[in-house]
Order: sequence, then structure tokens, then C-alpha cells
Amino acid sequence: MPFITPNELASIQPDYLIVGGGTSGLTLAARLSEDPNIHVVVVEAGLHHGPTPEIDIPGYMGRTIANPKFDWTFLSVPQKRANNRVVLQPRGKGLGGSSLNNFLGIFRPSKDEVDAIERLGNPGWNWDSLLYYLKKSETLQLPNLTPDDALKYAAKPDLVYHGTEGPIKQSFGPIWADLHLKLFESAEALGIPRNPETGNGKNDGCMTSLVSVDVTTAKRSYAAPAYLEPNLHRKNLHVLTEAYVTKVLLESVGDLKRAIGVEYLKDGKQLRINNVKRDVVISGGTLQTPQILELSGIGNRPILSKFGIETIIDLPGVGENLQDHVGVSTIAEVDTNDETMDVLADPVFLKKHEELYQSKKGLFASVPAPAFVFLSADALGSLEDVRSWKEHAHAKSTEVLANAVPSLKSGLEKQYKIQQQLFDDKNQSQAELLQFAGRQPLPYAPPAEPGKRYTSLFCAVLHPLSRGTVHIASADPLAPPAIDPNYFANEADLVLVVRAVQAALRLYNTPPLADRVKKLLLPPPDAIARGEQGLTDYVRENCGPVYHPVGTAAMMPREDGGVVDPTLKVYGTSNLRVVDCSIVPLELSCHTQSVAYAIGEKAADILKGEVATA
Repeated sequence: MPFITPNELASIQPDYLIVGGGTSGLTLAARLSEDPNIHVVVVEAGLHHGPTPEIDIPGYMGRTIANPKFDWTFLSVPQKRANNRVVLQPRGKGLGGSSLNNFLGIFRPSKDEVDAIERLGNPGWNWDSLLYYLKKSETLQLPNLTPDDALKYAAKPDLVYHGTEGPIKQSFGPIWADLHLKLFESAEALGIPRNPETGNGKNDGCMTSLVSVDVTTAKRSYAAPAYLEPNLHRKNLHVLTEAYVTKVLLESVGDLKRAIGVEYLKDGKQLRINNVKRDVVISGGTLQTPQILELSGIGNRPILSKFGIETIIDLPGVGENLQDHVGVSTIAEVDTNDETMDVLADPVFLKKHEELYQSKKGLFASVPAPAFVFLSADALGSLEDVRSWKEHAHAKSTEVLANAVPSLKSGLEKQYKIQQQLFDDKNQSQAELLQFAGRQPLPYAPPAEPGKRYTSLFCAVLHPLSRGTVHIASADPLAPPAIDPNYFANEADLVLVVRAVQAALRLYNTPPLADRVKKLLLPPPDAIARGEQGLTDYVRENCGPVYHPVGTAAMMPREDGGVVDPTLKVYGTSNLRVVDCSIVPLELSCHTQSVAYAIGEKAADILKGEVATA
């Protein structure tokens, strides 16, 4: 049985110690433990949740958010350019990490932006490599659609680009709604075409999202049941839960530091593992990996000194370069025969859909956000707008530490050069409109009126120019980190979100979707009446993340502010790795779940390759 106690752990000498049993961490653990001679220990702060309706049922999407059993429920520091609001930053808590509480979308980045990661100084991290690992992680389950409907709904995957034997099941939902189709028809009327296969490196246009749902069970497919549970019989895979890692233990070997283990807290006791043979791997995720590094004495000396932590490796990029998709929702009352999520407030409809779920049908078997419109810069603004956004892609236009640290500035300017090129490319997405089938349950949404039905379009910027930070706020390892997304530190981001909202408003006003819209609820009429300034104020007051943070342990050269090299090794160490989305140096134009799995898959092959050549 791989679930172990600290006492049992004392008799094991791990080859690999993985800190964090999240999306990438469990992927890595499952692949490394395929070799029965390699002992892998995973230390996870949360629980093994097992079968849990809030996690498993697709239509319950969002119910785990801000529930401390399932979510770390982090909060940002006050956002000075967003009316000093403190903004929720959810992260999955438990085996599976954020794959247990994400909103189930499976998307892929564009070929060009992945190839750009390689150009930032990361040989082997290109589209062809990532595609191999994306496919390795997945099994595609095809929809039962006619060829005509597959084209109408932009849901016609090409099997060349998809896996058939991977652990994560991905599928399309059982509901094909009229409002979904009307959105795409209105978008086409505005010159935005359907894209029936967005997994081939070209991901702009209108598309139906694949979701991480196994159609044979109508349950969420995520890292714990897909990568861990089928391998619980392995005698060389060991998992310690409810154990909170407080620091990595390092020793000096020549000019480098070697990780020998970790200190951790469990049941109120401070314990340690200090006999790791090969590598210690941090898979804490974008918001927690920097905290573990800093508590271990790896980071920016002035930040560590402030909290009395000795600097063992001076690495100013730790916790910098935070990027996330940021946006705001729009909501309209609609006249439709579609049964939107709103009908579940009626006990008759609720009972109907609970019964339908037993047959793996209905709203509870579905993810209520299937339809997406991805927009390039030229679909968001004029040539003058695009020119302005490109001009803003410079460190001097962004309030950020990089302006004071030469290595960070060097790396940021290289990122911005890539972002300028992406602005120019009419096939590169800069904003996303997510259709939610109903009134999106957000704090600023007006209450739903009984019997009425709604549709929502959440509008987000995909390649923000702003850069935020995640740093320790205390030497106490149990204190949450200080998360500063730094929204709109580059003012171009604010304009881009407003342009995305304006694109949504154009869609609501364009037939055939316009024929279904009875009344716009959000943005409120007074904000719309005040034009661009009104929308700007609306965005500042209500914006929030789309939960795709990356970049805080960036994979770039050390002289460019990087934290890890292309083998995911932390600079200044011989065997400390980072394996999660914090390594991604540049935000991608997709939801990041699929990339987290691919990072875990690729990391496993990197480490296996080193064993083979040792």
C-alpha cells in the first residue's frame, strides 16, 4: 500500500522525493515508478479525497472553490489598479492539485508561442516535443455527432493530434445547445471563423472545448484517479498525505548545492527526510513553489534577509514573472428553449437532471462552459490600437522589479519581443470569450429571477503585459504567500480587457444571438452609457483571474532571470528540480491543465534519461 506513515517512511530510501502531489507531481510520480527499482516518495499537504461528488460530478463545477477542504483559498494583496480589491486566488488542495477543482477545460497553446519558449533559451521545449507529451497524457473519446453537426459546433478533432492510450480521458459534453450554435453564427457574421480542431497548434477562432470528463462514468478525469490510483499496487510508490513541507535540506558539494531531503510538519510534529539518493522535485504549483524555494534559502537576497532567512543561492527570479489570464464577465437574459444552469433552481428541473445524471446525461453530466471564441489582436482593436499595445511591450511601461534588476530586465525584454510578434500575427489569440450556459455565479452578478434564463460571456486577456509576484510574507512556513498579480501594472492590459468586453457586446448585438437576447444585465446599463470609461471602471471593480498562473520559477537562462534550466534543475543546485506550471516563462493562450500534464510527462523522460546514462 503506497499510503505511508512517517514511521514507515523512515525505512525507505527514496530515489526521488516529490514535494506536492498535484497535476504535474502525480504525473511524474506515476511515470518514474514504472521502473520497479526506483523508489518514489510523494509528500502532499492535502488529503486523498477519493470519490467525492463535489469533485467528480462535472455539473458541480466550482463547488470546491473557496472550500478549505479542497482549496487553499489564497487571497491576493490589495490590487491598487483594481480599486484596491483583494482577489481570490484558488488552488487545488489534495492529491490531484488543481486538477481536482479546475473547470475541466482541455485546451492547447499555439505552436508559435510554444516554439517561442524554446527561443527564450530552452532547447527541446518546442511544439513538436510538447505535442508528443500532450498526446501521451490523454485518451480522446469522440462525440456522437454527424459530420455536419461536428462542423457546425466546431468539434471535429483530427486523430493525428490526439492520444488514445493516456491516463486522462477527454471528451465533449452530452449537451449541444442552441445558444452555443448562435454564438458561433454571430461570431462568423463578425468575421471570426469556426475552428473545429484547435489542438494542432492553431488555436484561434470559435471552438467547442474538450473537457477532462470520462464519458463512460460521467465523472471528472484528473491526476489522482488517472495517474495515482491505478498504480497503488506498486511497492516502490509511496505517498505521505497531510504532510506540509517547510523547507528543502541542502548540502554543499563543490560549487553546487545538493538537495538531500526536506523538513515537514505532520500532526504538529516537525520531521525530516534526509536520505534522498537522486533528486528532490518541487511540484507545489505557481503560487507555492516560490514559497518553498524562499523558505529553503533560494531567492532574492533582500527578500530573504527581510525575514531573517539565510541566502544559500541568490536567485532573484524566484517568485517574479507571475502571469495569469485576467478578465470579467458579461451576462444577458435570454429567450431560449435551452435548459441552462438557471433551471436547477426549480425543484422539478433539479430532480429531472439528477435522474438524467444516472444515465450519464443532462446538466450534471455536462461542463456548463463548452463554447469559446478566441480573438486575435486585429479582432480586438484598430491598427493604431495594435501599434499602441506593441509599444507598451517594454519594461519601462510596466511597474515591476525587473526595472531595478538587470537579469530580470533582460529576460522580460526578451519576453516582450515575443509578445510584440504575437500581437502582429492574426492567427495568435490575445483574448478569450467563454460562454457559460446560464448566469455565471460570480459575486458581482445580479441575482437570478425565478423562471428566467441567462447566458454569460467571460472576457479575458490571454497574453498580459503586466507581471506580478509571489513571495513569502513571513518566515512562518504555514503563513500563506503574498500573491500580487499586479493587475494592470501595464495599462495595455486594462485596454485589452475592455476591448474583449466590447467584443462580447458586439456578439450580443449581432443576429442570430441578438434574436435570443432579451436584456443585458452586465455590464450594467450605466457603465455602458458612459462608454469606454464606464467599461474601464467596470473592469477595475470586478476583474479576476481565470486560474492559469505561470512563470514564478521561470525556465530561462540564469542571466535572464531564470530559476530553472531546460532540465528543470534549479540554478546553483545539482539535483533540485521544479516540475509544474511555474516553469512556463510566458503565459499561453490556453487553459493550462493540459500543459501541466505534459510538463510532468516530459520531466519524467528527462529524469529517466539521466538514470539511463548514469
